Amino acid sequence: SFHHGMYGKFALYFGFFLVGFAQPLFQCTPALLSASWFPEEERTLATSIALNSNQIGVGCAFIVGALYVQSPSQIVNYFSLLSVFSILAFVGTALQLDDAPPTPPSGSSRIMRGTLEVSIRDIIQRA
Repeated sequence: SFHHGMYGKFALYFGFFLVGFAQPLFQCTPALLSASWFPEEERTLATSIALNSNQIGVGCAFIVGALYVQSPSQIVNYFSLLSVFSILAFVGTALQLDDAPPTPPSGSSRIMRGTLEVSIRDIIQRA
């Protein structure tokens, strides 16, 4: 049938590949965001909240999936619902989130912003 054989195996491995490919975004991005947006004394807490929120979201998806899906025919509907929520969350975040706050919370955040002028100014001031 359509879901078994070579297509099913390819889809399974391709799905595993996509999950593995996306993991650096979920594991590395929180540290970068907390370094850009929070002062040094708040970064550890911000990073731990972001990393644990990812795991809580995964756990909620398993619980909701188990409650929502009562037969194999409902799996497609469940994944469609997850896709819609994910796309809406992504679009909302992409429209509202800036690269960095207007005023850097610390010196390292200012340098991380990536402007060469700020880095040279900091070097000259420290000399």
